[in-house]
This record gives sequence, structure tokens and C-alpha cells, in this order.
Amino acid sequence: LEIKLKQANVIFNLVCSSLVVLLPLILYYSTGTVETSVSAYHNTSAKYILLFSLILVSISYWVSENPGSSILLLGVASFNMEDFVIIHYTFAVAFFLYTTYHIVKDKRFRYLGYPVIASTFLIPYITFFWFEVIAILSFAIHSVLYSIKKLKVIKVRNKNVIVD
Repeated sequence: LEIKLKQANVIFNLVCSSLVVLLPLILYYSTGTVETSVSAYHNTSAKYILLFSLILVSISYWVSENPGSSILLLGVASFNMEDFVIIHYTFAVAFFLYTTYHIVKDKRFRYLGYPVIASTFLIPYITFFWFEVIAILSFAIHSVLYSIKKLKVIKVRNKNVIVD
């Protein structure tokens, strides 16, 4: 049962990570505009799409044993950028820094953190939205690859379990 639960958590994370890649496109097509940041969609008709997506990804981080990213992203979702400016941006910056650090410290997938780091230098020249798109793609690809690796490990461990 424990193996099945771990497998279900990894599959949930895999599905959420695969779907979050579409979030910028969904937000754009539901409003017809590119906002200055992903969080700016909170003030559009796509508000609930954004909130649902952020909460779902936050849960995904939690079940994939990354509570730091989970709590920080839940903070981003809980405090919109218009009414809670300092709190929202504190959570957002902490989320991007922590999640990027979490990826870069993993030697197998370190290269996925580099586009996020490089794109921070482009922020003065592009809207924050495009930085977030790059980060979302990097985070999602990392999560998908990590989930596939975990599924392989679970499969091997499942074969090694002796049933009495």
C-alpha cells in the first residue's frame, strides 16, 4: 500500500507538472492579453484559473516531498500582488530563489536551473511574465524528469519486495 501511495503521488506530480507548462498559454487565451506577470492575471477574468493552478502545483510540490516550494507557492497564491504587494513579492522571490536553488543543487538536473538564473538578467529588458514563463518551463521539466526517475526507483523497489 505504501508503494502504491508513493506511486500515486509521483504520478499526480507528473500530471501537474506536465499541465503547468500550458498555464501561460491558458491565461493568455482566456484573456487575450499578455500581462506584466503571471500574478497580474489575478486581476483578470482568468483569476480562478490562476489560483486553481497555483494551488494544484503547490499540492504537487508537497506530495513530491518539496515542502519549501509548496509553502512558498501557496503564499504567492494566497496574497495577490495588488492588495498585499510586499507579502506577495516576498513569497514570489523566495519561491523562485528556493526552487531554482533546489534544482541547481541536484547534479543530475542542474542544467535546468541555468535558464532561470540567466533570465534574471533579462528582467530589466523584458516583462516579468517572460521570466516566469522560462522559470515555469524549467521547473516543470525538472519535475517531470525527477518524477520519471522516482517512478523507475519505485518500480525497482517494488520488484525487490518479498511477499510472504
